[in-house]
Amino acid sequence: MIDFPTPIAGTVTIAALIGLGIFVYPFLLKQRGGAGLVGAITVVLTFLFYAFDSSRDEPIALSAGLAVLWALAPVAAGTIVYRLSRRGAAAEPPR
Repeated sequence: MIDFPTPIAGTVTIAALIGLGIFVYPFLLKQRGGAGLVGAITVVLTFLFYAFDSSRDEPIALSAGLAVLWALAPVAAGTIVYRLSRRGAAAEPPR
């Protein structure tokens, strides 16, 4: 596999967690077909995170498990932000 430098892998990981989880996923979840797109992005992220970790001397199962957890973290954050924003919009009085 390709050996990714740790600073690049770390930057991509943080950008995915923050950028996707807080901004992109909540927006996509409001759109028609957005849940499917979030699922597709999550699968791509899983492979990307696995590629980051597989070059190290870790067991394959550990690398795969960590990749799944890292890929699901933005989904969890995006779902929380989506639900909080939906709940906040419902609590506002009509104008």
